[in-house]
Amino acid sequence: MREVANLLGFVGLVLALLVVWRQSWRGRLRLFVAQSAVLAVLAIAIGLYANRRGLLVAALGFAALKVWIIPRALTRIAAGPPARTASPRRSAAASLLTAGVLVVVAFTIMRPVTAASALPTAGGIPLAFGMALIGLLVCVTGRDVLGQILGFLLFENGVFALALLATYGLPGLVEAGVFLDVLVIVLIVEGIAVQMRREHDSLEVDRFQELRG
Repeated sequence: MREVANLLGFVGLVLALLVVWRQSWRGRLRLFVAQSAVLAVLAIAIGLYANRRGLLVAALGFAALKVWIIPRALTRIAAGPPARTASPRRSAAASLLTAGVLVVVAFTIMRPVTAASALPTAGGIPLAFGMALIGLLVCVTGRDVLGQILGFLLFENGVFALALLATYGLPGLVEAGVFLDVLVIVLIVEGIAVQMRREHDSLEVDRFQELRG
């Protein structure tokens, strides 16, 4: 289990870094879907190794929510404006470097935790924490509503992976509650984004700041 957890955690972290590097919204969304699928496989693997059938059901629910339902909702949000690339003022290399620093920070902070833990999944904990920090970075640096939503979802993926690896599985009731909260948030934001586009014909954060001032 140790090797499987480390491998899937590493793949999830690499996909998060690629989200930072990728400039197009569609490409970022595909990477988010791929990361969610990897984390669903991680949950299934832990469920099988730990003999926790409830976790298998939760993994299927996670896959349905993050690989199918939420990406479709995000696609509807993005249907109005054309496919947009990141602003030329922002350097992908600088953002990627910042993400790399966050990964180092994650490993440094989690070193005592992994050293004290006897769980077979302990080695993947810093990787999951790195995913969560990168999600926060994407959320904070997002220049539009779509980018900020995606950053929040990446952060939630990291928290999910961190909880899986740090506890060797979660109670099914807790997982179901978290998934429902995320779905409700995305659907609410979808309605807000549609209304914003109708009134201002834009989802750019800078555009709303100009209208305010």
